[in-house]
Amino acid sequence: MAQNDLVVVGIDVAKDKVDACIRALSLRQTFPSTAEGRRKLISWLRKHKVTAAVMEASGGYEREWAKALREKAVEVRIVDPKRVRNFARSAGRLAKNDAIDAAMIAWFAETFGEASSQAHDAAREKLVQIVNARCALIELQTKLQNREEHPAPEPVQKCRRGSCGSSPAKLPGWKLRSLP
Repeated sequence: MAQNDLVVVGIDVAKDKVDACIRALSLRQTFPSTAEGRRKLISWLRKHKVTAAVMEASGGYEREWAKALREKAVEVRIVDPKRVRNFARSAGRLAKNDAIDAAMIAWFAETFGEASSQAHDAAREKLVQIVNARCALIELQTKLQNREEHPAPEPVQKCRRGSCGSSPAKLPGWKLRSLP
């Protein structure tokens, strides 16, 4: 069993599923990224008396899973993927797939169980999402402004001015034809 009777699940999050591994009990399971999948994961964790769930930050896919676990009073830690990967490399574990990643995350969490994790702050998380969205919009705006500095054919200029509507088919001189 893990140190201090801490039962940890390592969760590798992907877009359409998660792979979970409870190393201390040699258990692995895959759950779909659906509300039903989250309910089944929580039930599975309760059945095995898991005290903490650890997952890597994965571009936002982990948020719904973390929220569902926190709502059911499971401690959740989001860890830096680079730290887990460096840990795996230092242990000589270079193979990589979802099941192996889940096991490495669990091993990392067991090894560094005493490491402090940042307390979840819903307001901070929402603010981070807003700031990230704003940065993406500013970047897109800059790209569009930079494009306007270069000459373009008249139909493209009309479209940039909003004269063409939302479809390239409405551009003057454009005829869509089917291929033979």
